Formats: sequence, C-alpha cells, structure tokens
Amino acid sequence: MKKPDLSKFEALRYRYIAMAVSAVFLITGLVLFLALGFNTGIDFGSGYSETAQIAPLAFTVSYTGSRNAVLSVSSDTLVLTFRDADGVETVTLDAKSYPTAAEVASELERHGVSVSLADGSLRTENLVTGFGYPSVLSSEPFRVNFSTDTVDVTIEDVRRALDDISGVKVQTVGSRSLGSYQVRLSVDEGEGQNEVSGRLNSLLYEAFGEENVVILQADFVGPKFSASLFHDSIVGLLIALALILVYISVRFRIAYALSAILALLHDVLAMLTFVLIFRLEVSSTTIAAVLTIVGYSLNNTIVIFDRVRENVNFDRTALVEKQINLAVRKSVSRTLITSVTTLFAIVPLAVFSSGDIKLFAINLTWGIVAGTYSSNFLAPAFLYYLNKKLPINVEKKKEEENYSLV
Repeated sequence: MKKPDLSKFEALRYRYIAMAVSAVFLITGLVLFLALGFNTGIDFGSGYSETAQIAPLAFTVSYTGSRNAVLSVSSDTLVLTFRDADGVETVTLDAKSYPTAAEVASELERHGVSVSLADGSLRTENLVTGFGYPSVLSSEPFRVNFSTDTVDVTIEDVRRALDDISGVKVQTVGSRSLGSYQVRLSVDEGEGQNEVSGRLNSLLYEAFGEENVVILQADFVGPKFSASLFHDSIVGLLIALALILVYISVRFRIAYALSAILALLHDVLAMLTFVLIFRLEVSSTTIAAVLTIVGYSLNNTIVIFDRVRENVNFDRTALVEKQINLAVRKSVSRTLITSVTTLFAIVPLAVFSSGDIKLFAINLTWGIVAGTYSSNFLAPAFLYYLNKKLPINVEKKKEEENYSLV
C-alpha cells in the first residue's frame, strides 16, 4: 500500500469546505433537537429503569436448619455457605461438575436444603443472576432461574404486557434469545421507587408468570435530583472550558485560546448532534464522553498550536497562513497515528460490550473522529481568522496592548 504524501498538505486550503460541512452538520443537530429533543436517560430525564429477564424457573430452595445458610452466584456457579459457632462450610456447585438443574438440586438436598424441582433439564451454564443474590435461605422458598434459548418471548410481547403504562419504552438487552429487556418509564412528582416498580412488575408477572421473571437491575431517579444533576453537569462542562481558555491564554496567546475553545465547542456540539441523529441516550455517561473528548481534542490542538508558535518565533516575517499550514503538516502524521491507535482500543468496546460501557465507547469513537477533524481543519482556520484581529506574529507585549484597546 502506497504511503500518502503529506508533504504538500495545506489544511487552510480546505477551510471553507470544512466550515460548510460542520455548519450543515450542526444545523441538522439543531433541527433534530427542536423537533425531537434528546433521548434523555433517567439521570437527566428522571424516571425508573429496570432490566428484567424472562427465564424459566429451575427450582425453589428453602432451609430450616440451625445454621445460617447463604446462597450466592458467580457466573455459572452456585455457592452455598453455612455459618455457625463451629465455623464456615462452603459448597460450590459449578456447571462443569453439576451440568443440569436436577444435579444441582440433588447436591443441595444432600446438604440439608429443601428443593422443589420445576425443570431439571435446564443447564447450569445458563444460571441467571438477579436482585435476590446473595440470599439468606429461610423457610420462605427462594427461586433459582436458568435461561434457555427456547423462551418464546419477543419485545412486542413485553410491550403488549405493559400497554396500560403510558410512555413506557422497551428495548432488547443482548441477544434476543436471552429474553432480557430494559424497560424505562417516567415518574410523577412524589412517586416512589416501590410504587413504580410494583406497578410495572405486576404487569410483567401477570403476562409471563411471576416465577419466570427475574429482575436483573433497577435504577430510580426523582425529578428534583435529575434536574440538579443536569445543572451540575452543564456547570462542570462550562467551568472546564473556562479553565482551558485561561490556561491557553497564559500558555500561548488569546488568539490561540479563542481558536481552541471554538474548536472544542464544535466537538461538543458535533457529539450531541451525533447523539441526536442516532437517538442515543443522553446521561452522565454522555457527559463523561464529552469531557474525555474535550481533553483528547485539546491535546491535538495544542500540539499543532505549539508548532505554529515555534514557526512564528523562528520567522516573524513569514505569512501566518504558511506557518499554520506548515504546523499542521508537521503534526498530521502524529495526530492520525494517535487517533487510529486509540480507535483500535475503543471500537471493540463499542461493538462487543453492552450497557453504559457500550454507550461510552460509541460516543468516544465518534468524538475521536470529530476531534481529529476539528484539530486539523477547524482550529487552524479559526486561528487564521483571529490572527487578523489579534496578530500572533508580533511581540506579545504589543499584542496585549492592542487587545486592551479592543
């Protein structure tokens, strides 16, 4: 493969195209925001989120002995722990040694635990975890569920079961064959988590049987807390940008600082536009991705601006346009290699992970692309135009005098 020739690359030649593309993209985001708004997570939108899995009941267990018995789960392994004055006894039942529910049940009974077997053919490797673990066993039966590829439940079935709740959102989590779904709904002022979860789960139990529904995760954020969290996140982002402005103004000059801030604002808006286009969830994970990209893009921009400053200090008589193009040309290989290497680590997370990690990785992937683009095309263009008002090829003392007169 022929190596691209960057020796004649001039970033400023493409400034009009770059600014036009960015303008169209950001206007698209503005239109989508006005028409649809953000798909806010419960962090910012308030509400209740629950992940439930439809998994057959394998057996129920109970214990009435004198010792304290705790049943916990780790991956495809059940761990039964007995505690009393004489010490601790641990019984490990893994999928390799006890491959079926019937064999697990038999071993539990051998250790004095009462078991009511529902389906002994289920595979231990498909053991389902849930809120009940670790469980302190008592005379009250505790359910143990295993997933199976034969569960005939679709996302449409879950939506129909929850028709009585207005504004509910359902999406599949992982493979469809797992029968795992995330359900989200908004909450009213004064409505508590127990009330919301009870209303939701009663419909799921009615549709699929209470013994077959396992609650894997539940999150609740009230309206007041979500509003406070959103406000604090925005304030944090603005403070970060203000501190960056101050730092670059001291480290470089005001023209560099303003150019970097404009490029960073573009990166933030570009990421939000990406989120709007693909209807990704906006949550605290999104803010984390934005702040990460601000730091990543700023690093690339400062490397280029440092080259510009070196070029200007070396020859103050040369055209600033040439000095900027030269700086970008010297840095572009380093920037591309860094970005591609980072993407090698991030893209697999975006493809193969799930939940907040997947969302973070998707946002970060786009942010790296947008940040690399803005550092090499937009930031130099902004510096080129600001140089006309705040020249960077004059002594800093003179520049400060000119700036004080503006």
